[in-house]
Amino acid sequence: MRKLTALRSVLFTASSVVALLGAQSATAQQTTSDGPAAAAPDAATPPVQDGANEQDIVVTGVRGAQQKAINVKREASQIVDSIAAEDIGKLPDVTIADSLQRVTGVQITRSAGQGASVNIRGLANVLTTLNGEQFLGASNITGAQPNLTDIPSTLFAGVDVIKSPTAADLTGGNSGIIALKTRRPFDLHKGLTATGSVQDTYGNITKDWSQNASALVAYNGSRIGFLLAGSYDHEILSNKNPRVTNGILKTTDAQAGFDVRKDGDITNSKKLADKDYFYNPVALEFDNGQTQRERIGANASVQYDVTDSIQLIGDVAYTRFRNRNSGNTAVLHGNFSNDSYLPSSIIDSNGVVQFADLNLSRFQVHTLNAYSKARSINTNLEARFKNDGPFSATLRYVHGDSRNSSTQTDIDSWATRAGVVPRSLPTSCAGATIPANCSYANPGGLAAVRATVDFRGSEPSVNFLTDVTNPANYSLTSTWSQASKQKATLDVYRADAQYDTDLGPLKNIRIGGRYGNRDAGNNAFRYLSPIGPAGHLYFYKDPLIVDTVGYSVVPIRKFNDLPGLVTSAGGFGPISGIPNVPAISPNALNDVNAYNALLFPGTKAYLDPQNSYRVTQRQISAYAEANFDGSVGSLEFTGNAGVRYVKTKLGIYSFPTNGQFIGDLSFNGVAIAAGTTKSNNDSDDFLPDANLSLHVRPDMYLRFAYAKTLGQLDLSQFGRGLASSYAVNGTRTYQGVALDPSLQRYSSGSAGNPNLELPRSANYNVSYEWYFNQSSLLSVAAFWFDVKSFLQTNTLIEAQPDADGVVREGGPVTRPVNGKGGSIKGVEVGFQTVFDWLPGALSGFGGQLNYTYSDSGSSNVDLFGKSLPVPDNSKHQANAVLFYQKGPVQGRVAYNYRSKRFGGFVAAADDNLAVWNRATGYLDASASYDVTPKFTMFVQGSNLTKENEEQYAQFKNFWYGSSIFERRVTFGVRIRN
Repeated sequence: MRKLTALRSVLFTASSVVALLGAQSATAQQTTSDGPAAAAPDAATPPVQDGANEQDIVVTGVRGAQQKAINVKREASQIVDSIAAEDIGKLPDVTIADSLQRVTGVQITRSAGQGASVNIRGLANVLTTLNGEQFLGASNITGAQPNLTDIPSTLFAGVDVIKSPTAADLTGGNSGIIALKTRRPFDLHKGLTATGSVQDTYGNITKDWSQNASALVAYNGSRIGFLLAGSYDHEILSNKNPRVTNGILKTTDAQAGFDVRKDGDITNSKKLADKDYFYNPVALEFDNGQTQRERIGANASVQYDVTDSIQLIGDVAYTRFRNRNSGNTAVLHGNFSNDSYLPSSIIDSNGVVQFADLNLSRFQVHTLNAYSKARSINTNLEARFKNDGPFSATLRYVHGDSRNSSTQTDIDSWATRAGVVPRSLPTSCAGATIPANCSYANPGGLAAVRATVDFRGSEPSVNFLTDVTNPANYSLTSTWSQASKQKATLDVYRADAQYDTDLGPLKNIRIGGRYGNRDAGNNAFRYLSPIGPAGHLYFYKDPLIVDTVGYSVVPIRKFNDLPGLVTSAGGFGPISGIPNVPAISPNALNDVNAYNALLFPGTKAYLDPQNSYRVTQRQISAYAEANFDGSVGSLEFTGNAGVRYVKTKLGIYSFPTNGQFIGDLSFNGVAIAAGTTKSNNDSDDFLPDANLSLHVRPDMYLRFAYAKTLGQLDLSQFGRGLASSYAVNGTRTYQGVALDPSLQRYSSGSAGNPNLELPRSANYNVSYEWYFNQSSLLSVAAFWFDVKSFLQTNTLIEAQPDADGVVREGGPVTRPVNGKGGSIKGVEVGFQTVFDWLPGALSGFGGQLNYTYSDSGSSNVDLFGKSLPVPDNSKHQANAVLFYQKGPVQGRVAYNYRSKRFGGFVAAADDNLAVWNRATGYLDASASYDVTPKFTMFVQGSNLTKENEEQYAQFKNFWYGSSIFERRVTFGVRIRN
């Protein structure tokens, strides 16, 4: 199979190169009209474009991209940073988010090693726009910020990071706006432009190849222009996430049966000061996960100058995204008991396990196959008017339509024998011997599994003292499938106008109005299967579940009876010591319907109202803005001041239940909706702002900015009902009384909150910029965000019933709430230049350095009462880029550093442990050679040092999880006409 994949990659690249060579036409240089944010398509009155000057000398490559980005920043009427494409179809990094991490103050999170989402200056509420307007992403259609892994980076000419908005800018981001810019035909030279590229990427963990191809064809005539661009990606990515799951217990000396911290006494105290307990992770999961992605993107644009003063624009952007996460996980599970750790375990003075000597009644191998398919279509129709008079205007209509469906199947395959359940008649299975009508849920399984886990290295090291490699010990013990279907629409009607004046420093007045309607819904489904003689419907197909007939009716399926589904799972590194273990192959679950039909004929998907919702958002806004330009003595200044009014109306539709359900047991079926409930959440906001730029010298600017901002929330945070999960009781007791080991106990739950307030902040900025030559910049900025309320998740123990309807201990329920406010303040320093003063070949070098200090405070405190920062904010962030461009040779090395960041809480009984992500540093590099002016060969490497992201809970030696990312190396060619 590896040989076939490699051959496919070779044939893909070779055939694509031949096709591109055949598509070359007459030589024509390309350029872009990437201007400052004030002249971008989202400005109130953009001018009618006349196309590029054919005599312009165009600088491309890394030096040209830097020069364009500097020009955008210098000419903007607000505080902006920018990324420009090095060439058509070539942003500096693999994804848009990966490129954005080089921008001062931008921090990113990763999905399967690729940049997926961003925050600006430590605040995550960021608005992302497409050519100046809102748009719908494919796989995150309910969020304000689309998942940037959906969007092919090759389709974009650049990205602006707007850090101080004007009244004309859209609302929706507290910390700033990520403004994506596609190309339009009048951005290019007159005549025909055609470019394309193909590339293959190799991952060092997957040991497989991924393919990418992109192309652009455009024609810029005297009055009309057409552009069509497309991109295709097929990626295979490592996506391993070993971690602690199912919660953390506080196990006392008395419960464990030994003096856990060696303090000389054995008590049952859980008080922090007594130090007579330890933190007991319920389960340790070590996986070999992999992600496969297929991405198709296209955009088309038409520009037509009807007259010298009227221009019509039409744009269509299309994305189709397929994503499959799959793999096997070895699970060392304590089964929620307090006696799995032996006295030989090493536990430090804080109660953190350093070396675990385990005797487990539950060891299982989990199989996951989660598949999603999504598509989005965004259209833009625009009419621009500008003549020689003072008045200009723009009318605009935007429509978005997005669809996303997903399925997920999970399997737990136990190697241990699990609990004892009645199998043919209602029988009590208690006693020293197993009654005739009872059996283990996994007969032939192991009585227990002995293993050790050493947490004292860079990654946990596992050593099995029990053989877990015999397929005869395993059964397909539990399996379940679920699905969702999401859809969203967006309609925007917008009008902007500008009137130029000669009233002293008043340059012009801008006004505008906008109506936006967004409608997003999620329908969740559970697959229920008819089980047993009565055909009772089951979600969890698990022989540990006792049917209402009084005994277990789910078939017991040993691995030896499933030869077509079983595989040998390995590749759990960098976690050492885990052998290849028997498992159900993830590939057997690729077709959720076929898999369920094979094992459980008659399986159907039923609507799950507790996880279904619909949210409508209507926003009416209007703004007025004055732009000024003048001088006081020799000091020149520019700026703007304005106010934006926004009325937001949210309609939240949820589906309450009244105890009725489909299925044999309530937790194992689906609730029946008892109608529809609508909640309204309306607000009115006046958002003033001002930007002032003082031109201290022609090459030196001092900027000041203030703005009140209104953010957005993911619509799912308003709409979700209570969704609960359950776990088998095992050996737990309640108030000293033994319970049925097979009883399904409430484990945890989550729900939305229709009463959430939208996030609001007041932002203050000051920036110093020195453009000491055409391609160089030194900048220093200070910022302060005064945030009214931070969104946080509250996890509280609630009196939720177990599966038999009896409320016992209940368990945690997590809900989003508006927490107290706080602030983020900091300083940014950036420097970039070219070393063209060096002799000979050395003059091709250039560099970029930036550093951001972002200090934040919130109402959250850790276990010891210490104030915690805003989630996902690194206090320190730095970038260093060294590039080279001389003649046909280009090269670039880039390093990104983020200090540790707070990630949230994990509950350990009544202790809330703060979870932290450790500091990370990523090294990327690229090089290219222009074989001819039309043909370029390139190589690019990402995560060259194979950096991983690690988490710890409260204490630096309390390992909580890791994200294992691979090194990826790309080889490709690029052709232009």
